[in-house]
Amino acid sequence: MERVPGPVTWPTFSLLFFASQPAEAERGKFDLFRQSTKFADEHGFEGVWIPERHFHEFGGIFPNPSLLAVLLSETTKNLRLRAGSVVMPLHHPIRVAEEWAVVDNLSNGRVDISFAVGWNANDFVFAPKSYADRKQITFDGIEAVRRLWEGGAYESPNGKGEAMKIQIHPMPLQKRLNIWLTCSGGKERFAEAGAKGYNVLTALLFQSVEDLAEKVASYREARAANGHAGPGVVTLMLHTFVGTDEKAVKESVRQPFKDYLESSSDLWQAGDARLKDLPARKKADMLEYAFERYYQKTALLGAHDSCAKMVESVAGAGVNEIACLIDFGLKRDVILGGLEELDVLRRRR
Repeated sequence: MERVPGPVTWPTFSLLFFASQPAEAERGKFDLFRQSTKFADEHGFEGVWIPERHFHEFGGIFPNPSLLAVLLSETTKNLRLRAGSVVMPLHHPIRVAEEWAVVDNLSNGRVDISFAVGWNANDFVFAPKSYADRKQITFDGIEAVRRLWEGGAYESPNGKGEAMKIQIHPMPLQKRLNIWLTCSGGKERFAEAGAKGYNVLTALLFQSVEDLAEKVASYREARAANGHAGPGVVTLMLHTFVGTDEKAVKESVRQPFKDYLESSSDLWQAGDARLKDLPARKKADMLEYAFERYYQKTALLGAHDSCAKMVESVAGAGVNEIACLIDFGLKRDVILGGLEELDVLRRRR
């Protein structure tokens, strides 16, 4: 990857989780989560992003980000505790505001939330009627959560059909909630986030760095056109493992990363030909191709110099923060050891 010409502002770094693990009970499922967030908290990382599951082994151990945020409110002191993401159409705005207000109190005011529209129909078993109008429900729900957070009321009929105005208890410590919108689609979603004054959480799953740069430009143009102060924050998720030797890193991540991609393939290919149904040779070739693409172009994998070039490239595209997805299948001790090298990269300015 070519080095971006001219100076760029080095992004901040946070951790993000989306492990692929079977549902079976097993001691220690959350040990990596505990230990890596402790490291990040003690070493000056920006925050931690906690996902919401898809009823699938891919991300499945994180059913609701507020649950794990309660744990971190007690075990960390500095990290921003972030939902990445709350799928808004699956939840009532009152519950979202209440749960995160509790976390905000427990953490002494360290909560941020990214909201998502949702894409996987299976997730909508909670609210099947919300799937068709999920975009509008998301934007309405975000504004309802914002009003409740700032002391406003949510009006709705009670069990007797009488109008009730509900305020949350407890109120959060932060007067305003920092809001992100999870954007993985086209330029229009980035522009919508900008127009509404939200920050953005995105990834390179279905876009290149060059595509992202165009979308970030649209986002910032929309922010300015709608009178929002400042450029906003663009957070980019990248699968991450940093080491000292390029060849050793690549060989250590190759098979775990391919296994991780294979475990998630039926989520992304719902309704299409399944990877698992392909002949063994073709499946192996596809996974190897996908791994090489990620390694070379859309992940933060490698030794310090190559990873620094990736950081500069995404910073040049307008990214302010890198959310490092670290739990893609490497052994726990390997991941924890790699955090030391990631911290060296983080401090390389």
